[in-house]
Amino acid sequence: MERQFDQKDFPDCPLCGKPVRYLMTAIAQGSSGEPAHFDCVLKTISDAEELQPREKVCYLGNGSFGVIKFKQSGQTKFTIRKRIQYEEKDKVFPWRKRISNRVKSR
Repeated sequence: MERQFDQKDFPDCPLCGKPVRYLMTAIAQGSSGEPAHFDCVLKTISDAEELQPREKVCYLGNGSFGVIKFKQSGQTKFTIRKRIQYEEKDKVFPWRKRISNRVKSR
C-alpha cells in the first residue's frame, strides 16, 4: 500500500515558494542549503548569466552548473566557458541525508 503524503511533508522551494515534491532532484539553495527545485535553480542561474549566442546553462554534476558554448555546427561539441559551484562542496544536507537513508534501506 502506497503512503499518502500531506502537503506539510514537502518543504517549500526558497526560489518559487511552491512545495518541493521530488527531493531526489532538488538542489541545495545557496547559503541556506534548503531544497530548491532543479528547474528554479537552473532558471535563476540562466537569468543571472549574460549568455552569448550558442550558449546555455547546464548541470555538470556534484552541485555545479556551467555555461557551455556549442561549436558552430550542431549541438554535440561544446566547451565549458564557466563553472558555477552552486551547492557547498562536500556538505551533507540534513534533508538529503534523510533521503539517502531511505534509498539505502530498500
